[in-house]
Order: sequence, then C-alpha cells, then structure tokens
Amino acid sequence: MILKKKDVVELHVDDLAFGGQGVAKLDGKVIFVQDGLPGDFAKVIINRIKPDYCEGRVIEIINPSPYRIKPLCQHFEICGGCRWQNFEYDKQLEYKAEQLRNNLIRIGGIENPYLEPIISAKKIYNYRNKMEYSFNRNKDGDLFLGLHYAGFFDKVFNVEKCCLQSELSSEIVVFVRDECSRLKLPAYHIRNHIGLMRFLVVREGKFTGETLVNIVTSDQFEGYEDRLLGMGNNIASKFENINSILWTINSKKANIAIRDMLPPMLKNGIINGRDFIYEKLNNYRFRISADNFFQTNSFQAQVLYDTIIEYAEFNELDKVVDLYCGTGTIAIYISNLVKSVVGVEIMASSIDDAYINAKDNGIHNVEFVAGKVEDVVKEIGAYNKMIIDPPRAGLHPKALKGIIEIKPQTIIYVSCNPSTLARDIAGLVQAGYKLSKATAVDMFPHTYHIESIAKLELK
Repeated sequence: MILKKKDVVELHVDDLAFGGQGVAKLDGKVIFVQDGLPGDFAKVIINRIKPDYCEGRVIEIINPSPYRIKPLCQHFEICGGCRWQNFEYDKQLEYKAEQLRNNLIRIGGIENPYLEPIISAKKIYNYRNKMEYSFNRNKDGDLFLGLHYAGFFDKVFNVEKCCLQSELSSEIVVFVRDECSRLKLPAYHIRNHIGLMRFLVVREGKFTGETLVNIVTSDQFEGYEDRLLGMGNNIASKFENINSILWTINSKKANIAIRDMLPPMLKNGIINGRDFIYEKLNNYRFRISADNFFQTNSFQAQVLYDTIIEYAEFNELDKVVDLYCGTGTIAIYISNLVKSVVGVEIMASSIDDAYINAKDNGIHNVEFVAGKVEDVVKEIGAYNKMIIDPPRAGLHPKALKGIIEIKPQTIIYVSCNPSTLARDIAGLVQAGYKLSKATAVDMFPHTYHIESIAKLELK
C-alpha cells in the first residue's frame, strides 16, 4: 500500500519509540503514531511521509490497549507535558528499561549489556520541585497563564491544577493570573515580542517546605513597576509560607525563563524574602537559586545519588572529578566517603552556590572550577574516579577526548538521554573501558524521559 498524506488507516500499535510515540507497521513500513499506546488498535491519520517511515495521529481508538487507564489530570487531552498519564505505571517502567537496553545495543554496540532492574518512583504525582508556567495573549488581548498546548510553542492554556506539581503551585498560578488581569498587566506575545509578563517559575523544597516564586518579565516594564511590586507583595500576603518572591527580566527573544537583567530598583531582584530557598537531601542542605540547575524530582534525586555511591564503591583514598556538577549536590553528597572531589560547571552562578553549599554543610574536601568541561577537563589533574552528568546533548567530543586522556579507573555516567549515553559509551569502550552495569532511575513518571546510570571500568 502506498500511503499519502491525510490517508486514514487502521493500525495495531506494537511498541513505543523514545520520545513517547507509538510504533506500528503497515506492509513492513514503520509508522510512528502520536497518542498511540502498545496494544491499541486505532484509526490513524497520516500527517507526514518520509522515505523510511511515516508519522500519524490517532483519531479513533477501535480497541484500546489493556494498559490504558483514565488520566488523573483535567488538562491531559490538550497539554504537551506528561503524555503517559493514561498508561499503566508498571508498563511505563517496562518500556523505559527496554529503551535503555535497545540504545546500549543499537547505538552503544554492547552486545548483551548487564542491566539491573529499573528503580521506580514511590511518588508518581506531585513530585516536581520546579515548574515554569508561560504567559501569552490572544488577538483580543486576553491573558493566559499556564502550559503549552501539545505541539504548539505559541499557544498557552490556563492551568487550573497540574498533577505533577504541588497543590500550592497550582494555587499560586491561579492567584497570579487573577492578579495580572486585575492590575491590567499585559501578557508578552510569544510571536511579536510585545508585552510584559513572560513566565512564572515556582520552585519548591520538597523536604524543607520552602517555596520560591520568580516573576519573569520582558524589559518593557516602564510604567508597570508599582503594579509588579504590588502583585509581589500581594502574593506574599496571600501565601505566608513562600520564602522568596523575585522579579527578574529576560530581554531576549528566546523563549526561556532565565534572566539576563534585574529591575534597577531591586537588589538581586528580591520583592520579598530572599533570592534562594533550601532543599535537603539526606543530611545535606542545598541552596537553590532561581535559575540554577537542581534535579527536578527531589525524592528520586536522593535515590539517584545513593545509586551513584553504590556503583562507584567509594573509599577514603579516592580522588573524584564531578563533571557538570551544577551547584555541587553530588560532590557534597559523596564528600564524606572520599579523599577529595573537584566539580566542574559552566555556570559561574552555580559555582558560587556550590561553594556556599559546601560551606553551609561544613565540607572542606571539595573545590569547584567554573568553565566548559571540554576546555578544562585536561587541566584538573589525575583522578581515579569520575562522575559525569551532562545535559541531553551528552559529552562534547573534546570532553570525551580529555576524559580518555585522564584515564580514570572508574566512570559513573549519569544521563537524561539514553541515545547520547550510548553514543558516549561506545567511544569509551573503544578507548579501553568496559560497561560493567547500568540501570534506569525513573525521575519523571508519566513522561517518556529516562534517567540512567552506567558504570564503566578501565580494562
């Protein structure tokens, strides 16, 4: 059968691809099916034709998968977030583990990788400690504050309650949306870049109960200063347990909730409280600022770090390098088990927080270096054990080369992307390392995202 765009076909979905799409076949041709789950028999409209595959979207479920369940979230049908909320959790785990295995075999070239069972999350709702909500407006000027419609960067719907974030976070969103309408604070238009209100960021310490609210605006704030400060103070009056209320500015067109300016009338952007909150993992306390990285799931972060310790088998003679260290959480978490740790991180503000975190926790055997990993990795000396926790793109080729030249005896690679993990493992294996074991830690229930840990040892 020769498929054409807008053809409607009946398909049985057999598998899931990384990225969350269902996988079906028709006359031997692979079809990726949006909103399809393994076990579904569905009508699918074809919306993209490629030489090696097609893409389609479910328009009718004829016979549902036995693993389909009713999603908890009222916004599930339109939201681009947790697309597996209608998929039994045990099956989510099964497919994540299998995708890690397939990547290690297909991309990593590991014939029979030793995988330990995936580590499930005990808390599968209300687990996120950070959420970025977007403002937008329609052609009539109506303000929206919430999340993006699935597949649209420029369409935002009003969130009433997000099941991945706390109830407090949802209450803050509704209150801020009402305040913006009452105070006539105009939303920023994502396409024409005119307007004021851009993002609302809520960060929480799940183990401390502390909360940070960051109001991110454009640089078009002249004439709105008093109303913005008034809204910040109203938030503080309404929610007494918020520890930090900030106003920061993103003057760039890039649609990201990171500041590049501060309001001239505010020190550190603080409207109320301080410019950070604390979170605790095990016996350690960590400072979290508005923009700096911290694992999004505090509950599973502790599990992740304990697994790193188990895999690395640290002792008091170990000298450890922690690449992409962020605010020093892993370095500090393992510090009492080793002789010394050096952390490397590109964001200078994260390094500042890392040193404060070390001091606050009475840690004296860690130091931190600000810079690109690929630029400094060969300058940090010889160490016998290394922890790598890069962004989704994985290791820069220069960073991989530098790691191979250092030749640490043991490498613990933490990854949020199984394909780049497998690619980098292939390079390390070629350089003389052996993949001893790996596992996945489910940091993001109801999403297709996979966090994994691999242990490599020099032969």
